[in-house]
Amino acid sequence: MADMMKPAWQLEQEARAINATDWQPPPGMVKKQCSQCRYWFAVPVAEAEATSRCPDCAGLGSRPACTAASP
Repeated sequence: MADMMKPAWQLEQEARAINATDWQPPPGMVKKQCSQCRYWFAVPVAEAEATSRCPDCAGLGSRPACTAASP
């Protein structure tokens, strides 16, 4: 609950610090670095060649555009 009170820049800084620590991917997955945000993430071996962005960055381009409701 305390994280909800932290500013976004602090949460981002903490997440990047944790992500920068040494970690190993789960079995059957490989560790890759996102070409867009530079975060490290795990991806299944079968998808490793085709994947260059983390799920968050890849999802940004596939979300439908929001439209404002007219008054």
